[in-house]
Amino acid sequence: MGKVIRSKKVVSIPESSFESSKGRNYIGLTPLLTFGRKTFAWARLFNPANSKVCLFLDFFNLTNLSTSPFTANGFANATPPGQPHPIQTGNLKLDTTRPAKGKFQFNSSVTQFPRGGLNIIDRQVPSNQSVTSGQISGKVIITPGTSYLFFLSSPQKVTARIGFEWWEK
Repeated sequence: MGKVIRSKKVVSIPESSFESSKGRNYIGLTPLLTFGRKTFAWARLFNPANSKVCLFLDFFNLTNLSTSPFTANGFANATPPGQPHPIQTGNLKLDTTRPAKGKFQFNSSVTQFPRGGLNIIDRQVPSNQSVTSGQISGKVIITPGTSYLFFLSSPQKVTARIGFEWWEK
């Protein structure tokens, strides 16, 4: 008789799904950001220096709710102008209450530009459309004391929203 071969079932899932199952995946969306002409808006994912975790950016979404386009400049480690306002974030494992250590912040009406940091991406967001990053899948790592910021500008008045999804480890 032949030898019986037993195999183990192996399932491949995206890391963000695995982190979500562990209660470490978070999502946030800004309120409506109205800016343009001589005012700007920004939103950032900030990792406090004392968080003891890294934030792994899974994706971002830039949504234009207006008839005019806007520009979104992405910065690593820039200091945003104006007062930051917190955004409530949610854990994607719905039966957990584990809060995010990363902070999602915004300001929808500033007159100055971010200071310092490195401009690493520029996106033109067409009217009445959304631009997504695709699956970054944790390739952007926000270590303690650092941040990822989108700075929005337009020559016309526009309304937009920014969303981030990330996991923490």
